[in-house]
Amino acid sequence: MRKWTTKLVFVTSLTALTACNSQSEPNNEVADIALPSVTVTTVNIEPSYKIKKEFVGTVQAGQSANLGFELSGKVNTLLVDVGDTVQKGTPLIQLDTQLLDTESRQLSAQLEQLDAQLDLIKTNLQRQRQLKKKGFSADAEIDSLTSQRDSLLANVRELEASIASNTLRKQKSTIYAPYDGKISERFVSEGDVVNMGSPTLTLLSQRQNEARIGVPVKYLAALVEKREANIRIGDEIFPSTLLNPGAAIDARSRTVQLRYALPEQAMVINGQLAYLQDNSEFEAEGFWIPLTSLTDGLRGTWNVFTTTENEAGTTEIARRSVQVVHADENRAYVSGPLSNGDRVVTDGVHRIVSGQQVTVSEE
Repeated sequence: MRKWTTKLVFVTSLTALTACNSQSEPNNEVADIALPSVTVTTVNIEPSYKIKKEFVGTVQAGQSANLGFELSGKVNTLLVDVGDTVQKGTPLIQLDTQLLDTESRQLSAQLEQLDAQLDLIKTNLQRQRQLKKKGFSADAEIDSLTSQRDSLLANVRELEASIASNTLRKQKSTIYAPYDGKISERFVSEGDVVNMGSPTLTLLSQRQNEARIGVPVKYLAALVEKREANIRIGDEIFPSTLLNPGAAIDARSRTVQLRYALPEQAMVINGQLAYLQDNSEFEAEGFWIPLTSLTDGLRGTWNVFTTTENEAGTTEIARRSVQVVHADENRAYVSGPLSNGDRVVTDGVHRIVSGQQVTVSEE
């Protein structure tokens, strides 16, 4: 009985030992598989970096006129309305000219009366001169008729000037388009009484449109030097030329307004937003890396993780402190202890630490 018990204990021990050995080998495989995988990108040193900026402004018509009458009166006819496109010389709005028409008829009648009186005086003067040749007329009578004729001639010239003034006021009772353009505003309606100089319509020129852009003073010199620039309006980009270098700083925005001429074929609307595009280059050695590569560092610095090969031939993580020189929506330009060809971890940086062994996959 004791012999069989010994054999049973031996078999049981052998089975347990075999089970332990079979479990230890998969554990080593699990340890190898458990290494975290990181994605890396290879960085190269750059001598400088460019910053893309957009300065906002608005589209303005090259000419914008508030049209008004040079005399007072009642609006009789509106020939255009907001949104209408007009050509130079097109009549736009007219005043009531009934009073001027009546005055014109009155002046014409007075002129006819003076012409009749003048004809009579001339006839009498001619008759007196003939009588004087025969000795039947005195010089005093001739002098009196001559004076009356000269007075009537002066009255005729005065009336003719009044008639010319009346005609001019009739002409100025109609506003004509001073240039090709589009009506953007209307301030009066038919029947309104307007004063001299009061605006009635606003006419915007459809040619020589401009983009007026406000830029900070620190960028002014570089933009003025370039002269040529691209203006983005909506989804379109137009080449433009600088018209003036700016004269003063706006008290509210603290920017200097630059005027850029847009192409004639640019189909834009007055007041539409315009964006001046600029690429400024700054000399500073550094590296472009994804924003996802950055983690917080100490004292205003940032950390990035690189991968290196150790003596055992495995890949491990190394930490580098860098300074962010510039950043945009997706990338950061950094300076620090990086070299050409370094492989920088691009994601999952919160899951790794310096010295940790990892597996690598390239972007």
